[in-house]
Amino acid sequence: MFLFNKKKVEEYPYNENAKYKVLGTGCAKCTKLYNNLVDLKNDGLIDGDITKVDNPALIVKYGALTTPALVVDEKLIFAGESPDRNKLKSKLEII
Repeated sequence: MFLFNKKKVEEYPYNENAKYKVLGTGCAKCTKLYNNLVDLKNDGLIDGDITKVDNPALIVKYGALTTPALVVDEKLIFAGESPDRNKLKSKLEII
């Protein structure tokens, strides 16, 4: 009876082998996003592989209409922004 009017919070398990892909053609914002991810990895806050995807056909395949964009485990997390380190940490906590 206690479940009525309660929203179920969807939780995503932490994946230590996550694959992070920065989508972008090499602009300054794309490089900043990539560097912020590398910093988080160096600080031990994330694990897994970090790669750059600069092929426009592949970027469109992920559904990103603007760059930079971030894909984690083949799921588009955000596009069109390059969040600073703290905002990036909070965005990654929801996945």
